[in-house]
Amino acid sequence: MNSFQSQVAKLRAQGYTNKAIADKLKVSFSRVMETISELVAEGEVDSRWPQTRWTDKRSKDFQRVVQMLQSGSNLAEIGEEFGISRERARQIREKIRKRYGDRIVQPRKQPYVTLREAARELGTEPSPLQKLLREQGLLKKNSRGIWVVLRRDLKLKTVTRHPHVTQEQVCKYCGKTFRLKHRAQKVCSSQCNEARRQASRQRCFDSQPSEANLAGWHKDLWLELQRHRLPEQEEWLTLTRASRRCGLTPIQVNWLRLRKVLHCKPSETQFWRGQQVQLYRASEMDVIRQCREAYSEDKRAS
Repeated sequence: MNSFQSQVAKLRAQGYTNKAIADKLKVSFSRVMETISELVAEGEVDSRWPQTRWTDKRSKDFQRVVQMLQSGSNLAEIGEEFGISRERARQIREKIRKRYGDRIVQPRKQPYVTLREAARELGTEPSPLQKLLREQGLLKKNSRGIWVVLRRDLKLKTVTRHPHVTQEQVCKYCGKTFRLKHRAQKVCSSQCNEARRQASRQRCFDSQPSEANLAGWHKDLWLELQRHRLPEQEEWLTLTRASRRCGLTPIQVNWLRLRKVLHCKPSETQFWRGQQVQLYRASEMDVIRQCREAYSEDKRAS
């Protein structure tokens, strides 16, 4: 330490301000400040500035903020941690970035990623990915109760090649491979969907009703109609009158006819759009009403 530094240190110990030291020694203020900085760095004098809470690397708050930023925490979580506002957290991040560079505040790749981040990396939806990872036992909950998965597990072939991730499916009708637009999609196009529906409906109507291919109150109705004795003089009703008598909609009554549960006959005098009108037995409509009421009572009782 030279003579000038000794004089500055002595005056500073006596309580002189930096400006007063410059005036007393008749030197520039910048020279006094440079000398004091050197003395502080050497440990000869103490700094009069308090320890910077957010930008000093020795500060625990600084280390905690950097750790949270690198782990991917947002400004709201940092503010909640230190009891400050989101805007104040942003200002602290900017101070650290300007002093130490962009890299120190950028998030680092963590060994665990959340379910939403994993879905974003794989280019799929979180819901099917959650089901897939849970089936394979790769999904875990962290200390905050959030579902996470190891980043290295996302590279497994059982994950990357699964249809939930590749979003590729085989059409149930034509066998063509296509990319899924939503999870419930089974066919590649609207044409295949309509053709599949028509084929399924035709198979249903071609088959004879039985206990095996009927369910719910339709099966009870079919069994009751098998035991039903037709009256000697049967009354025949149109679709509208039959619907009013049994309490079902015309579409439901027509479905029972197409399903061959009901026995109908074409009218010889009534036509609709060039086709004969179908007539329904009135006694069967009464049986439908009774079965429907019994089914409703059983459902309310249960």
